[in-house]
Amino acid sequence: MSAEVQRSKRSEPPDGPPSQGSEARLLEPVATVVRGVYRLFLVCLVVGALGPLIGTELGMQWSSPHVCAESRSDFSTGGFTGMFRPHAGVEVMARPSYCTDHADSAQRLFDFLGGFPSWLLVLGILFLLNRLIQDASRQGVFTARTVKHLRVAGWWLLLGCLVAEVVEAGAHAALLATLAQDYTFDADSWLGIWQPPYALVFTALGILTFSRIMRAGVAMREDLEGTV
Repeated sequence: MSAEVQRSKRSEPPDGPPSQGSEARLLEPVATVVRGVYRLFLVCLVVGALGPLIGTELGMQWSSPHVCAESRSDFSTGGFTGMFRPHAGVEVMARPSYCTDHADSAQRLFDFLGGFPSWLLVLGILFLLNRLIQDASRQGVFTARTVKHLRVAGWWLLLGCLVAEVVEAGAHAALLATLAQDYTFDADSWLGIWQPPYALVFTALGILTFSRIMRAGVAMREDLEGTV
């Protein structure tokens, strides 16, 4: 009888909160993916920054005199039916791209601002997630510090995606105004290019909501540990 009691006690899970090792396993597989992508992203940034200096074709050519901007206005290709050859009753619509191999400093700046904010947004969110994973692996997932990192990542994604889209739309509109004679840079052209980042906004709101839920759970856990 005593042997059966001892076996039942050994089969019961231990009391108390989960260990840090078991909590760290909760971060997989996102922890491995974030670490790998973050390091790869840093390597790409270094190669892109040093590529023009060492004469390679790798990475982002910040100082390239070749820039292009695609118009967001469609036009009918009725005069080019010999090239596109649509079926009967089908109208072909196209968007022109304006390119130059002799871009001045302003055009290079607009071209740079047309993509750099998104790179900065991705780099920032990868950095914040990597720091969150490192602290959660060392100190535990269900801690106030993890909640703080999660909340900061949510606000960075929410505000960053809106700012990045506004800046890139303005830079794209300004670049088009320097390349196309019938295109003017004004508020209407800016708003015509701007596309609200709905997916990123809802993702950021979900992260902020989850951080509030975790904060309530951490507070309840601390209260329970204080009463034991």
